Amino acid sequence: MASRPDSAARAAIGADVRRECNFVFLDLLEGPIRVTDSPYPVTFAGTGDPDLDGHTFSAVDSRIVDVGPVKAKETGTDTVTLTLSGLAGIDDLTMTELGDRANFQGRDARLWKMMRDPATLAPIGAAWSYYTGYMSVPKISGDQDGQIVRLEVETYLGFFTQASGRTYLDQASFDPGDLSAELAIAIANGASQRS
Repeated sequence: MASRPDSAARAAIGADVRRECNFVFLDLLEGPIRVTDSPYPVTFAGTGDPDLDGHTFSAVDSRIVDVGPVKAKETGTDTVTLTLSGLAGIDDLTMTELGDRANFQGRDARLWKMMRDPATLAPIGAAWSYYTGYMSVPKISGDQDGQIVRLEVETYLGFFTQASGRTYLDQASFDPGDLSAELAIAIANGASQRS
């Protein structure tokens, strides 16, 4: 799987009229979500990427699902925000998954692009990977008429080098038998365990 557009896609990017589509993979614990803002579902084959090959990306309305801009800088790529639909009765499965941090936090999110013919919507060139990171913090907002989820995705470099408010003190929520957080707090507070 290429991480850059091939020659056909580069030519389409340089055209006066162009159309691109995004493909989103979220590796949730109960099963991955694969969606695209392409006007129809897309099934990949022969790309060499196991996250694409043999999988169908469901078409969703781009007004409901949006991929924020990807901005690269010297210290790595900024956090990317994915906006997902969170409508009751329609997106209950996604909302349930995102309701438990163990289902998403620190798990993979990947983004690909593909160019399409503006008139026929036929693919131009191959899809290319342009962002990979870890899912971080979802923020739910809305009212009685609608609800959206903003899911932040950090690059691997950002995950290890930038402060994001993550802590290992909630380890027990992932492993109920892990009491390391309690021990760390006790040590920090000068307590000692007596038998």
